[in-house]
Amino acid sequence: MMNNTLGRQNAVAKRPTRDDVARHAGVSGWTVSHVLNGRQDGGIRAETRERVLAAARQLRYQPNNVARALVTGRFATIGLWMCLEFSQHRAHVLHRMQQIMKNSGYEIVIRDIETEIARDPHFSRAVQLPVDGIIAFDTPTAGTAFMRSDPSRQVPFVSMGAYWANDGDFVGVDLHAGTVDAMEHLIAVGRRKIAYLLPMVQDDWPVDPRTDAYLTTLKAHGLEPRFLWSPDVSLSLARKSVCDYVAGGGEIDAVFCHNDDMAFGAYRALCDMGIQVGREVALVGCDGIEETGYLDCPLTTIMQPIEEMCELAWEFLRRRIEDPTCALQQRILRPQLVVRASSPV
Repeated sequence: MMNNTLGRQNAVAKRPTRDDVARHAGVSGWTVSHVLNGRQDGGIRAETRERVLAAARQLRYQPNNVARALVTGRFATIGLWMCLEFSQHRAHVLHRMQQIMKNSGYEIVIRDIETEIARDPHFSRAVQLPVDGIIAFDTPTAGTAFMRSDPSRQVPFVSMGAYWANDGDFVGVDLHAGTVDAMEHLIAVGRRKIAYLLPMVQDDWPVDPRTDAYLTTLKAHGLEPRFLWSPDVSLSLARKSVCDYVAGGGEIDAVFCHNDDMAFGAYRALCDMGIQVGREVALVGCDGIEETGYLDCPLTTIMQPIEEMCELAWEFLRRRIEDPTCALQQRILRPQLVVRASSPV
């Protein structure tokens, strides 16, 4: 037992330090700090930087992030706020953000922010974790709540997706316009009994842009809304909602779905009941995940611009971190309706 303890103590004692890297590279500790912190303002030559980085790699030096934060005011972490209730669209967004940031020098810290706000309405715990900036994705209430909690904008913040905070940096996706395109398409191909399959939401959430567009477009054409409510966005419950509605005598000739996951559930329900998707009942999803093109009857969907959204959000946040006084950065992207066999023309 004593030998094991001494071994662990020796391992800790032998952990390389900044000064070890400096001696190995033949430079000062100040130079090592500047290079490893990514600073470009010290007039350090390129060959010196490479020598320091090579020494750090050879010694397997890991900087003390706490100590570095005390000196630089940077934590090398970015908060990604999102809802962690699973959907393939969210998984794709998270994967893309990780790809974009893998060589940035920052680590992503993921927060299930809407759940945290529900537990802590005063928003105090949500902002305690030290980060250099925050990207909030599809968070209906977090953006405005954060702006209230940090009116001086001490933490750089960018919202992105279907919900955004108008008084800060954002990259919005106009799902209202995308849904209007989907509804006009369904009406143009002769559908009149168009149901909307969507999850139940919290009372204090803002009106979803898809819901608003669905109601507005139907009203403009003199058609009645038909809501199919599901407890959540899972495939199984979406399937059950459609089955229950049809079995109860509900009439539909098209279903517009809140997202592609729910559309998969609706697709299964219609097939199980012997209803031909595309012929008898048209089906439209929302998100544009790759899997929608691989069904026996490929799914019409509103394709969200994930790549552009994520890249712009990171560009906006990085610029805000580097220059807190830069002008407001705001972009709204329009999704594209991809028409396939589930709603033939």
